[in-house]
Amino acid sequence: MLDDTRDFSSVPSSIELLFENEKLDIMKILCLLYSISVKSQRYATISEILFYFSLVNYNLIRIFEDENYTSSPNQYFRFQARFNPLLIKMENLKLIEIKANIFIKTEDIKLKVTSEGKSFYEESETEFLRKLQEKFNEVFIIVQFTNANEKKLKEGKL
Repeated sequence: MLDDTRDFSSVPSSIELLFENEKLDIMKILCLLYSISVKSQRYATISEILFYFSLVNYNLIRIFEDENYTSSPNQYFRFQARFNPLLIKMENLKLIEIKANIFIKTEDIKLKVTSEGKSFYEESETEFLRKLQEKFNEVFIIVQFTNANEKKLKEGKL
């Protein structure tokens, strides 16, 4: 049996790297958590992180800005499947703190950027990350994370 199916992928590595770049996704998640930490020193749930990440990085904010716009929730759910392994890597690198126990649903696990994560982000900050952080801050004002808004995002419309 083959252990590594990536060797037989029909997608060129350069294209795969463009769409499934773990390091870039980690920096985007760290940017989001950093943006939340600047606003307040609270923990954010995985659901909230996925919500805001999708709104900004997949331009799904349009669902809330244009009532005639509908989208497929595929991007949201595809990233959701890749999200937890990224969090484990971030926690192992001491970029984030995870607050959970065995009785908490996965989407209710809480995350917070650590002081090491803040320092790393500030040292690594680029123009791209500054603009991304601005977008997150704008979206925090435009759309609140609520059950109704999360449902609307997952369904692609109201």
